[in-house]
Amino acid sequence: GELTIPSKNGFNPKYHASRTTNISFTTNPDCSRKAVTFRIPWSKTTKELGASVVGTAQHQSLQILCPSVAIERHMAANASVPPTFSLFAYLDDQGIPHHMVKSTFLAFCDRIWKSAGLEHVHGHSFRIGGAVELLLAGVTPEVVAAVGGWTSLAFLLYWRRFEDILPTHILKAYDSGQISRLKRTLDDYQKANNIPNSLIDACISGIDIIED
Repeated sequence: GELTIPSKNGFNPKYHASRTTNISFTTNPDCSRKAVTFRIPWSKTTKELGASVVGTAQHQSLQILCPSVAIERHMAANASVPPTFSLFAYLDDQGIPHHMVKSTFLAFCDRIWKSAGLEHVHGHSFRIGGAVELLLAGVTPEVVAAVGGWTSLAFLLYWRRFEDILPTHILKAYDSGQISRLKRTLDDYQKANNIPNSLIDACISGIDIIED
């Protein structure tokens, strides 16, 4: 939601990155792509302090999903979009620029999933699914939480409802051993941060908690 626009007329440069946002492409010593980075002026966790968005380049079989390539192609294909528009604004078939509205983006994705026989996927699944992949790849919860912009408590609250948030067909993509290993990793993370189950339960129940 921080990279899309809430409505057709909802673009606000105070909260949304614009076409004038500086985009940095970095490379490895062998000149292969390394990452793409840009700033957003506002995020849910940092508010008006903004945040840096970093997309790690993908290679070989995953190159089709490379964020560095995707953003470069997006900017080239939509080069004539006015600088007063949002970063991910695009041109339609008539050459008219449009903001990337969240509902439009999700509807487009939904058509792809339906054509593949998949059930509806909510916006949260992008974030939670990406976090699952990072954790299963061995990235520590501390790093995943930082990448996702979560505090330790918010991260654990999000994961407490892990199986409720992830759609059934996504859960089926992982075997029981992977899910068990993931849960053990998160249990260890909770213990390392000294966050009791009672605190998580209270937050889920909507009870105000004042921490010293």
